[in-house]
Amino acid sequence: MRNPAVAGQFYPGNREEIEELVGKCFSEAMKKAKPMSAYAGVAPHAGYVYSGVPAAATFLSIKELENAETVVIVGPNHTGTGGLVALSTEDWELPTGVVKNDKDFGEEMVKNANFLKPGEEAHRTEHSIEVQLPFLQHVNPKAKIVPVCMMDQSLEGARDVAEAVLATEKKMGREVVVIASSDFSHYIPSEAAEERDKKAMEQILKLDAEAFQKERKAQDWSICGYGPISVSILYAKAKGSKKGLEVMYTNSGEITGDYSQVVAYASIIFSR
Repeated sequence: MRNPAVAGQFYPGNREEIEELVGKCFSEAMKKAKPMSAYAGVAPHAGYVYSGVPAAATFLSIKELENAETVVIVGPNHTGTGGLVALSTEDWELPTGVVKNDKDFGEEMVKNANFLKPGEEAHRTEHSIEVQLPFLQHVNPKAKIVPVCMMDQSLEGARDVAEAVLATEKKMGREVVVIASSDFSHYIPSEAAEERDKKAMEQILKLDAEAFQKERKAQDWSICGYGPISVSILYAKAKGSKKGLEVMYTNSGEITGDYSQVVAYASIIFSR
């Protein structure tokens, strides 16, 4: 069992407070959400007071999440521990209850992958996947997860994960939803953050993972989950998506009032 690492930090530490705060995030997100049929999405992973509403907007906007049997959640590795592209095969315990792991799907993914390997250490104290789970529980408490943590966020690593999902779907005869966990620009003035993030968004919404990765490196964009975003792009494009949709964009200055050093958050979905 994977125990909660950031309960009481990124989100409240008990069920009642989590459910109340998540409910408020969803109520606020309804003003922005665009519910539609979609293959994948991008949701931020900061403290809920900052990024809870755009995260909820992503989960609200993907209709398939309501009935999805399996959700592949791909997050970046902030801790520097564990494998380069690590799959968790444990169930995940939260104050709001246990989220079951789709072990069969994950194990089959590993068989279809070169980079992806089983490994719990990368997940043990990493927050990028954990903070998504109360939102998933809110829309679909029965969904199982396949958690993938990427220290290697290269295009090759992203393609490996996306192709493993696609091959496993085909063999097991069912579809999943892919959620990429990522914040956008970090610790720069809000105007500069928005300028950089809009350029990044151009490539993301065009489903051009190659250009997105190339420009991220050339421009030194501080988007922490560029590998997971690339996975969602490659997966959605292979499934037949023609475009991404920006649901919501905001930054921490909207909460703190300090726009000189912000972290930015985007909600994106890839429509069917």
